[in-house]
Amino acid sequence: MGITLILISSLFFVLSSYFGKVVTNTTEMSAIVTSFSRFALGAIFMLIYILLAKKSFKPAKMNLIFARSIFNCIALMLFSWALQYTTITNVNMLHMTYPVFVILLVPFITKGSNKKNTFLYLAAIMLGIYQVSNPSFASINIGDAIALASAIVAAVAIIFLGEASKYNEGYLIVFYVMLIGTFFNLPFAYKDLAAFDIHGLMPVLLSALLGFLGQVFLTWGYRYVDSATGSLLSTSRIVLAAVIGFMFLSEPLNIRIILGIAIISAALAGVSGFFSKKTNKAALNEVR
Repeated sequence: MGITLILISSLFFVLSSYFGKVVTNTTEMSAIVTSFSRFALGAIFMLIYILLAKKSFKPAKMNLIFARSIFNCIALMLFSWALQYTTITNVNMLHMTYPVFVILLVPFITKGSNKKNTFLYLAAIMLGIYQVSNPSFASINIGDAIALASAIVAAVAIIFLGEASKYNEGYLIVFYVMLIGTFFNLPFAYKDLAAFDIHGLMPVLLSALLGFLGQVFLTWGYRYVDSATGSLLSTSRIVLAAVIGFMFLSEPLNIRIILGIAIISAALAGVSGFFSKKTNKAALNEVR
């Protein structure tokens, strides 16, 4: 059951980015409006859940939740912004490299330690990124650069998630991430909201809803599988993005990109501890 739930979550996340791309392709609005809508919709759903379940709104360590919220919000905004400049294949693939950055940043934030093979996986991921983005010395796709930046920021958000989870209930973390994210996004999405293109209403809502459901199914799925397996299954998002982008957006899918996908997926599997079945907890607290 856990495998199915995590695969469904990957599909939902990719479809969320697909509809975000539809918004930028068919309207004058930026993809930031989809990240705002996702946070707002999530906050509403979580508020209803807390009220119906009669749960507490009081966190034990709000400072950790706040840090988690800000970095998660920035990561999602960068992810959405990248959709305006590059393919959903590249955005999802580059964003999903965040586990290796989690491991690299842990020593600087939580005083943890790294294994030597981490740097080997990092080198493999960099090779995969080079294959996918195919940069030239004359120019670099700004969308690819933004997507990679979203992975680095997401890594910091993941680390703070691990710390916040030690002291706070999961539902509280999700609620405050959604609530704080809504207000943080508002100034950036205000222009699009003030002149909202009604033709973009359906894709905006679908992007927001699918993104939120992706998080729900991912969290649910992790109850039934170990962290290494769950992390490996989450890399299916890369393949799904490539297939959906190719089929519905006429995005390129050639040998170079397929090779990049294979290299990055294998490196992420190694980082997850799948081959050794030894996991780094901080790196595997999955979130989008």
